[in-house]
Amino acid sequence: MTCLALCAFILASNAMFISARYMEAVFEWKYIDYLWISEVTRQEAIQNGIYDFSRILPMDVDKSKDGRIFISFLGMTGVPATLATVTEQKGPSGPLVKPYPDWSWFKKGDCDSITSVYRIAIDECNRLWVLDTGFLEGQDILCQPQLLTFDLNTNKLINKIKIPNHIARNKKNETLLSNPIVETEGLFCEKTTVFIADTFGHGIIVWDGEQIFRLESQLFKYNEEAKTISVGNHTLELAGGILGMDISPKIFPGESRFLYFRPLASFDIYFANTKQLRRGGTGDSINFLGRQNILSSQAVGQAFSSDGTLFLGMTKEIAIGCWNRYKTLDKSNIEIVSQDNERLQYANGIKVITISNNQTDEELWVLTNRFIGFQLGQLNSNEINFRVLKSPVKTLTTGTKCEISAKTQFAYEQINKDDGTLILQD
Repeated sequence: MTCLALCAFILASNAMFISARYMEAVFEWKYIDYLWISEVTRQEAIQNGIYDFSRILPMDVDKSKDGRIFISFLGMTGVPATLATVTEQKGPSGPLVKPYPDWSWFKKGDCDSITSVYRIAIDECNRLWVLDTGFLEGQDILCQPQLLTFDLNTNKLINKIKIPNHIARNKKNETLLSNPIVETEGLFCEKTTVFIADTFGHGIIVWDGEQIFRLESQLFKYNEEAKTISVGNHTLELAGGILGMDISPKIFPGESRFLYFRPLASFDIYFANTKQLRRGGTGDSINFLGRQNILSSQAVGQAFSSDGTLFLGMTKEIAIGCWNRYKTLDKSNIEIVSQDNERLQYANGIKVITISNNQTDEELWVLTNRFIGFQLGQLNSNEINFRVLKSPVKTLTTGTKCEISAKTQFAYEQINKDDGTLILQD
């Protein structure tokens, strides 16, 4: 075999291996339809412009401990409810979704209702955090943005935080509150902090249970050279600032936790100690770290696994990439672990679902929505456009650069023994 033929064989084998890390389709939709009270109600909603399936774009996904799947939708005219659970009932376009908590929470023009939800988060204490922007796409700001908390055991609202305008917007009056990341401390979440990305206002909003404040940095802004985003045959300019965020796990005694973040229009990854971020409201300095131009293309959603693997939804590659935080933050340690030109177009929502009574393996869940095609008005409602995919984390990382080293794995296993004592090798 010639050198050229051998190289071609190796490249083909690697491509087949990446594709072999197949992510299972949990749900697929041509377009989104709801579980209506009646067909009459549905037809009235269509006639009145309340429901227009061509305007509905799923944005995020999460799974509760009891197995319910939550989906958020971009708030627009024609979207009757921007938060729902997936039902077992099927329609011509795919599984029907049921507004959460119920239809009464979605009243046009009512600022005590839910207006538009970009992303959601379910924390360790079975609470659903819902970030409501307060306005519909393409329209003036209608309501004050709010952060709602629901107890998933009772489906009751347990907290509502109205975010003041001077916190929610920058000095130019720009805002898009897009992503809530929740950090809890204590067995019963005695201490909770929520970090909120402001994509258009280029800020992070921090709520620590007592006070709420805004942080701004040049690192939260988009890069001019990274505004053009391509996915397959679709290209669009998106001047998006900070969007993808998640908090690294704490797996060793005394280990600090870090908020890892990226502007959408960038090739960078940055991070900061969450303790410093929480003290940012008092004027304390924050030490931001990271690497510029480390990604091969823009990334959308991101999430950490329990062993410190950060998963990224890569745009140009139409793939899931990863990096383990216990390895140097370097291009050589970032790897594509699943690639699918058809099913991984724009991985907007990414979550790691932890082990529970209904979950035997830690899993990566990904919502893809063909966002650029949607924005260009080029989606075909006769084909699958939106998907929720999943895969065991270990299936994706085993044998890759994202698999933690044997030494780190040994230490991790020792501190997770019943006595909690870290045993070191001689």
